[in-house]
Amino acid sequence: MTRFGKAMLVGLDHTPEAGIKPYSAQVLEGIRRDTPLGRLRHMAFYNYAYNYIFWLRAKSNDPARLRKLGRIERILRAPLARIGRTPRAAEFHDIDLHFAEKMLEPALVDRMAASMFAPQTFTDPYLPGFEHRGAPEATDHPFLYMDAQRLFEDPAFLEICSNPDLIAFCRESLGPRAALSWAWAWISQPTGFAYQNQNWHRDCAEPLNFIRVFVPLSPIATREDGPLEMIPKTSGLRDFCEVRRFRDEDLEPLKQAMGAGVVLADKGDVYFVNTFALHRGTPPAHRRGMLSLLVSIGPSHRTPSIRKLKLREVPEHLRPLIRKNRSFFRHLVG
Repeated sequence: MTRFGKAMLVGLDHTPEAGIKPYSAQVLEGIRRDTPLGRLRHMAFYNYAYNYIFWLRAKSNDPARLRKLGRIERILRAPLARIGRTPRAAEFHDIDLHFAEKMLEPALVDRMAASMFAPQTFTDPYLPGFEHRGAPEATDHPFLYMDAQRLFEDPAFLEICSNPDLIAFCRESLGPRAALSWAWAWISQPTGFAYQNQNWHRDCAEPLNFIRVFVPLSPIATREDGPLEMIPKTSGLRDFCEVRRFRDEDLEPLKQAMGAGVVLADKGDVYFVNTFALHRGTPPAHRRGMLSLLVSIGPSHRTPSIRKLKLREVPEHLRPLIRKNRSFFRHLVG
């Protein structure tokens, strides 16, 4: 059982991870309007969210403890909710994966890809201080992350998140309090070696009840396209729960026993993953993009860094869907 709690009070200059602007920087750049009440609200929410993750959630990576805490969280936040009742949600809880074919229109995926591959400022959460300004093809850095606030304001991103089937599955699996609590959009570049999360691991600093939603921005037809590889039914396994990266040879017997495999997808397919199961990205042979949503009951430590949009800032055709699903968008649209 690994202990790695980092409970502490955090301030306005603190950032949850590299590449995410803290409150004070957002104010300086005009992203947020600073008011005494807004500052107080941010401080309260940030300290709650940060310590929820780094004291309660990440104090131990023992799956049995996390299952117990997850049940308590569901009872406190949605006591009447019953999760996993539909066949697809029950299967997800069993094998840690749900695959949905053609959930999104390919043209919508293309719009999201165009936004991410446009020249802009990219960062890397694994390499503090790294920054690339310009087109992604102008650098050979292995991972390029799109600016979070730019992503949250992108019309194609908002339309993807508003998909009724996507929201419905998250609620079937997590309950009615499921909400978008963070998102990442990144470009993987060919390097010839495994970079950071392209090694076997478990996600260890996410909320107690969560799903990662993956939207490939181009077809993933073979291993050369850099698919997700995972070992199903391992989210509850007490073996290999240390917070570290694992080698292939460490996991070979488990992979054979549990049936590890890669997730291939066409444009428009979406897959939902419990990334507390053992998984990794695989190095691609060519440049490719991925969008991933974090949906959870409790907040991520990153969630307070989202500047909430006003409903009037959202494309008009999406407003009815967002109004209908206010709870799902409670961290993104105020």
